[in-house]
Amino acid sequence: MAEIYTRAVVPDELLQKWLQHQRDFDVQNPGCHFEVLADAPEMSVGDIMMKLVVEPDLPVKAFFRWGG
Repeated sequence: MAEIYTRAVVPDELLQKWLQHQRDFDVQNPGCHFEVLADAPEMSVGDIMMKLVVEPDLPVKAFFRWGG
């Protein structure tokens, strides 16, 4: 099994589209497992939550705030 590490820098308006792309790949290919971390200090937690809405829903969502 291979592990792939990707750091993607995308505009805020494309964040949900990128996450949906990953979720679609995950659903279409059994055996895949994605763990996604997002660093978006300029976005509110509410905005981040809206960007994490994908179909089917992600099984776990956790939010962390670093710094002030």
